[in-house]
Parts: sequence; structure tokens; C-alpha cells
Amino acid sequence: MRRIVAALIVLSLAFTLLQLDYSKVEGGSYEYYISHWQEVNIPNLVTAILADWRAYDTLGEATLLFTAVIGFYLLLGGKKK
Repeated sequence: MRRIVAALIVLSLAFTLLQLDYSKVEGGSYEYYISHWQEVNIPNLVTAILADWRAYDTLGEATLLFTAVIGFYLLLGGKKK
């Protein structure tokens, strides 16, 4: 049962990663922040980037690490009795 759950987690993560759009955006994030940094209501451009974009990036990294740890735990059989 645990292996099925782990396989479902791995497959859903792979499916999600394959659905992402990896095409290059014209202008990129630098031009976006230069022209729209006041929309996040933070007076400093550097702080706006750190508070807006990096927070989501860090949350994504933590979610990915947590998913990997739980997946390996389930694949290895969990807690031994």
C-alpha cells in the first residue's frame, strides 16, 4: 500500500513538472519588477523582489524537499516494527 502511495506521489509530481511552461518570457522578471515593483506595496525594489518572488521560491523548495523525504520514507517501508 505504501509503495502505491509513493508511486502516486512520484507520478503526480512528474506529471506536474511536465505540464510547466519552460518557454522564455520576453523581457523577463527584471523588466517586470522595474515597471511594476510598486504593486507589491514595498518601498524598496530589492526588498520587493525578496518578499514577493523569493518567498514563493523558498516555499516551493521546501515543498519539494518534504515530498522527496516522505516519498523515500514510504518507499523504504516506513518505520520497522
